[in-house]
Amino acid sequence: MIIAGNWKMNCDSRQAIKLVNEIIKSNDIPIEANIMIFPPSILIPVIFPLIKNTKIKLGAQDCSLNDNGAYTGQISSDMILDAGCEYVILGHSERRSMCKETSSDVSLKSFKAISKGLNVIICIGESLKEREDNSFLSILETQLSSSLPQSIGSQIEVSDFQITIAYEPIWAIGSGKVATNENIEEVHKFIKNCLNDYFENSIKIPVIYGGSVNANNSSQILKLNSVDGVLVGGASLKSDDFIKIAKNSL
Repeated sequence: MIIAGNWKMNCDSRQAIKLVNEIIKSNDIPIEANIMIFPPSILIPVIFPLIKNTKIKLGAQDCSLNDNGAYTGQISSDMILDAGCEYVILGHSERRSMCKETSSDVSLKSFKAISKGLNVIICIGESLKEREDNSFLSILETQLSSSLPQSIGSQIEVSDFQITIAYEPIWAIGSGKVATNENIEEVHKFIKNCLNDYFENSIKIPVIYGGSVNANNSSQILKLNSVDGVLVGGASLKSDDFIKIAKNSL
């Protein structure tokens, strides 16, 4: 089970060190849990020395689709790898809405990241309006197929687990609302069917759930057959909650 913590724009170095040390020292995290943390990029060099000899994986919250150059504020895949990361989150709804990222942007970024050796978590999700007007499955199918790694005139070999899909219904992110178990099962099964159709060689791609996941609701979510883990937001900033979520993966 993947237990991924997206810290978003939170923590200074002191808080980050304290949080990571509390997670490392916990005896309650199952050895089977695949723990990942995604801090703000400026904290990655602070955290890497703390976890480099542990099973915890480190990732960035975004990457550039460019290798280098005059791209103020952007961070390349090579830089992320050099800092000790193995993963990167792409296409989070906050970047799609606030930074106007398109699925085409996400596709190019994922192609670049995978070609450099990073593993990617690609986020997709529908709005409340799309959910209510019953167009959400069509929206998700288009978003998924348009966000997977592609590049004009180039091919890329994708191996098992290099891609993870995070289903995050936009209306549930940070709202306290959570999709019902039936909602989650329906969408996760749909996504897996779409992935099987897209990749002819049937590579193994986990599908994880995000959207107001917390210590209380994670137990039921992680028991669902189609769920391969969770992408945790606010609850990942509290070590006790994050550890409990990991424990609930058993």
